[in-house]
Amino acid sequence: MRTLPALFLLACSDYEFAEKNEPQKMPTPDIEVTPASLNFSTVAVGCDAEQAVTITNVGEAPLTIDGTAIEGDPGFEADLVVTTLDPGESVAMAVRFVPEDASPGRVSVVVTSDDPDEAVSEVPAVGTGEFPAPAADSFVQEVDPVDVLWVIDNSSSMGPEQARVMAEINAFFSWFDALRLDYHMGVIATDVVSPQFAGQLVGSPTYIDNTTTDAEARLSERINLGTDDMGDESGLLAVEMALSEPLVSGYNAGFFRPDARLAVIFLSDEPEQSPYDAQHYIDFFATLKADTSRILVASIVGDYTDGCSNICDDVEQRAGAGDKYIDVTNAYAGIFGSICTCDLSPTLDEIGMKSTLFSRSFALSQVPTDSTEIRAWIDGVENSAFVYDAEANAVVFDDAPLNGAQVDFEYPVDGSCAD
Repeated sequence: MRTLPALFLLACSDYEFAEKNEPQKMPTPDIEVTPASLNFSTVAVGCDAEQAVTITNVGEAPLTIDGTAIEGDPGFEADLVVTTLDPGESVAMAVRFVPEDASPGRVSVVVTSDDPDEAVSEVPAVGTGEFPAPAADSFVQEVDPVDVLWVIDNSSSMGPEQARVMAEINAFFSWFDALRLDYHMGVIATDVVSPQFAGQLVGSPTYIDNTTTDAEARLSERINLGTDDMGDESGLLAVEMALSEPLVSGYNAGFFRPDARLAVIFLSDEPEQSPYDAQHYIDFFATLKADTSRILVASIVGDYTDGCSNICDDVEQRAGAGDKYIDVTNAYAGIFGSICTCDLSPTLDEIGMKSTLFSRSFALSQVPTDSTEIRAWIDGVENSAFVYDAEANAVVFDDAPLNGAQVDFEYPVDGSCAD
């Protein structure tokens, strides 16, 4: 047998020894964070947007995540993640942009781990806050035509009360005059017996309108009916007579318009003495308009049940209970004012305003986040003479815009936050 050279045997043995003693590579964790960056674009102040950052262990050994953090501008936040990921395992981390003001923001989402090559991983994130666009509402002041029927008690005790209404009639009439309303205004007496009354409109012409010269004075003259009635004070029956045949198309022709609003105002210091109960007249009024919200009933009469008394201008005022008038008024959500109140102008002002469909008040389509930031324009001219009625979510002007005026509002609202 041939023997190998000793040198060859030695070389082979050295090679095998060196290969067996070479250091072996140990398995290690390897972090991968995706996506490389986050862009939240624009987000409304008061809202938030959320995106996810995924942390994956692409190594061969468990990866320990020590923590996560946000570094940079305020308005960003992230879930805290502290965990261990096996090879191939992932965890999602929520990152939110919650802008505090309308400005751009930039941060780094920082992840710390035991990755031997990348102990700190960073994902840049950007976003811009913006205030939501203000809400805008527009209206045209369109007030319906209105027919106003005054029903005046002309009994012997009514002289002072008629005088007080005449003296303060501007509180009522100014609404019609200033707003350029299309109105018919007439007066009847509670006396349904005397031939010159009995539901007939008093004065000539029988009613005034927006073409009447010195219309306020003409109305005041008609309210001054005197105190010579010849029958029981029957204001409700007088209205039924005035707005029914034969008078409505006869003596009173032209006053009542089916397409107009109707306001009926009672002034009396005596109980209503018509032969029917209140429900009869509630039902009658309902026949006058298909939409009963177009009817306003107002009563300046004695207080419910006990009536009232007072001393006005050194003259004692007494009134019997106006229960039936008040019952009809309440059925139509109308206005009651005590006839014993010395200053009737607030009641007359309210009746005038409500006869014009609340023309000072405009309901907003959305709720303002800050009512002090509401802006208003009337025919293009900014107007700050208003208050905000939170219960009605409406803007109420000190002075009503004129009929036909363009009314515009702008106000801040919450943004529309995406789910």
